[in-house]
Formats: sequence, structure tokens, C-alpha cells
Amino acid sequence: MANTQFSDTIHVLVYITYFKGNKITSHEIASSLETSPSLIRKIIANLKREQLLAPVQGPTKLALSRDPSEITLQDIYRTLPGQAALLNVDNHTSAKCPIGEAMPPILTTYYQEIQAAAEAKMAKITLQDLLNDVALRQRLTS
Repeated sequence: MANTQFSDTIHVLVYITYFKGNKITSHEIASSLETSPSLIRKIIANLKREQLLAPVQGPTKLALSRDPSEITLQDIYRTLPGQAALLNVDNHTSAKCPIGEAMPPILTTYYQEIQAAAEAKMAKITLQDLLNDVALRQRLTS
């Protein structure tokens, strides 16, 4: 099963930034993600703890801790609890088989390279880029 924690966290941040200044509830964000408000509250609590959301008064007052052009996907990715690698090697293979013995260390090397490349690309994409894409999409579909 795919882990959507990263995309859900990005979604929450884009939602909060898009509706900046408005009263925002976990129910409203949950509706956008078609998930439970309790999951949204967990994501928000994590974003506050990791200082991507500013500490503000009231549960419906949510704001970024810095400008969206200064928050990258890499910043967001690094806030995820129990941050796992994007790709994981199955180490439960037979040491008696030449392929079973060789594949875990070989794949680990390649997966580390892929992880580094993905994180380097994440460092170039900002929350503002995503907001710009949302605005462009809205203009094209209206």
C-alpha cells in the first residue's frame, strides 16, 4: 500500500496558504483530502512542531512560519515522522542464491542514488511553485 503522508502534508500546506487569512478548520481540510479531521490535526501538529506552521492564537488561525517561496518540498519531506526512504529494498532474500545474495546491496546503492536525486529536485520546488500551479490550473479550467 502506498504511503500518502508526504502528498497529504503538502496538500495541507497548500490549502492553508491558499485560504490564508480565512478561518480554517480541520474538517474543511479533511473534506478537501477526503480523509478524517483527526489525521489533519496530526499533520498540523507535526507541522507546528517542525516549525513550518507559525504558532498563532486559536485552532482556526493557521499560518506558515515563513514565505511559501522559502519552503521547499525537501523541507516538507524532512518533517515527516519516521521519514522513510522513497524506495525500500527487500532484504528477505536467499543468501544461497547468487541473485538473492546480490540484489539487496546492489539495489541499496542504486536506491540511495535515486533518493539523493529526488531530494535534490525537491529542494528546487517551493510551496509557491505549487500555489502558482493551482492558480494556473484554475485559470485554465474556468
